[in-house]
Amino acid sequence: MPQQFHDPFGLLNRLIRSKDRAAWFAVATSLLGLLLTPLDIVFQVREQKLYQRAAKSSHPLIFVCGAPRTGTTLVTQVLVNHLPVRYLNNLTAVFPRSPIIANQLFGRLVKPRPTSYSSYYGKSDYLSGPNDALYIWDRWLGNDRSRIRESLNAEEKLEMTHFFGAFQMAYPGPLLNKNNNLNVQANAVADALDNAYFLCMTRDPLYLAQSLYLARLDIHGNADAAYGIHDPNRQSTPDVFDDVCRQVLFHHRKIQQQQALIGPERFWIIPYEQFCSEPSALVAQVFEKILKTSIRIEELRKTLSKFEISNRTKVDHEIFERIQNTMVRLLEESEHQVAPS
Repeated sequence: MPQQFHDPFGLLNRLIRSKDRAAWFAVATSLLGLLLTPLDIVFQVREQKLYQRAAKSSHPLIFVCGAPRTGTTLVTQVLVNHLPVRYLNNLTAVFPRSPIIANQLFGRLVKPRPTSYSSYYGKSDYLSGPNDALYIWDRWLGNDRSRIRESLNAEEKLEMTHFFGAFQMAYPGPLLNKNNNLNVQANAVADALDNAYFLCMTRDPLYLAQSLYLARLDIHGNADAAYGIHDPNRQSTPDVFDDVCRQVLFHHRKIQQQQALIGPERFWIIPYEQFCSEPSALVAQVFEKILKTSIRIEELRKTLSKFEISNRTKVDHEIFERIQNTMVRLLEESEHQVAPS
């Protein structure tokens, strides 16, 4: 169990009570994974042999990232539907030790279908649907998903290279995967994978803060428990609204740092609101700049219409006002800190 889940039994109860199909499916796949663990361990022996003989991946690796609640799941779903890419599916959640072997053996039984534009905190509700596969990333970045890796050691880099090489040997073509946390540590991955591109989502700070506040309640059942990576150099404050807003601004700073380290050619910053207004623009950009393939943008626009931007008040007026006032105060403090003396 990843360390960021403070109350796993409470989370299980909230998932069941949500009556959301994707939430229930996440519970079902977790239970199925436990049941099939012995088989997964057996398959792992064959999986390791794939890694040992894997060459470095030659196709592009496209990673969607961003602070939680910035639209990363929606972007992933759109790209899966409109790009000629492979992706890590929910079957890998059942066989986290042997995802490639499991798909080779059982993939034909998992009926693929167009990805629906719905989810429960990034979870889809069918086996062929895209999965973050964070349990695979844990192999290299560590099980503590609140920890930020500035760099990877030689062994971690080699294991990462072998995994993606083996996956693309089994399933040739570009690979798409979502990992929100790469928005603060993409440089460590980019250093190991020179064919990796990062599509990093941002969102209006006020509505992102509101959404992170609600996520704390939905996932942890406690507004004081941070959802997603927090600034490791700053202790949580007793004021939950101050804490959430500082988390939003921390992610904004880290994203700018990541682009400076990696370069804008490989680390793209994409506003959620801009994507919703014209999703076809991002699809076309990936086609042309990453996949090096031309596309008829007018035809794409006919099949991919804009999405509703979910920036609206979803909490009591008093709570929203506190978030708003806190964000304004912190932004003003930040401006004073960088202003010339």
